[in-house]
Amino acid sequence: MKPIIRKRKIEDSNELAHSIALVWNTTYQGIVDDDFLKNLLANESRNAERLKNNINDQPNYYVLVLKEKIIGWIYYTLDSDKYANAAEIHSLYILKEYQGNGYGKLLYNYALNNIKKQGIKKLIIGCLDGNPANNFYKHLGGQYIGNQLFREKYKENIYLFAL
Repeated sequence: MKPIIRKRKIEDSNELAHSIALVWNTTYQGIVDDDFLKNLLANESRNAERLKNNINDQPNYYVLVLKEKIIGWIYYTLDSDKYANAAEIHSLYILKEYQGNGYGKLLYNYALNNIKKQGIKKLIIGCLDGNPANNFYKHLGGQYIGNQLFREKYKENIYLFAL
């Protein structure tokens, strides 16, 4: 069965909040504080409510669904807060058990096509230092342009893509 990409719906909020907590706990173990990760798991209900409440503020938030299960997602904006004339991917995740099957690239290309249609020529992606996805972004052609702090504590590598 082939996965589908569709716009996030309000009904996805609980499953998505759970998936976010799972992905962060598998991806960032040893990279971010354990308390931060435990907090994500403990506050899934609150995070689901937040997702429900901001659905209209995030029009470019898509989920990847396989057999009626959300296995990944991407969220991007067409204008970066920090980089002029650039779109920015804020979130691109695949559940651990589905990684390595091309699903991340599928979501990336989906967003890229939508961004290009808007006439945007640059794309920014931040990735926490230590996350194996740094290699993924380099493989896709991202050029490391520096770093910034995420949550005032964690080093985030910044990649620029010329579209």
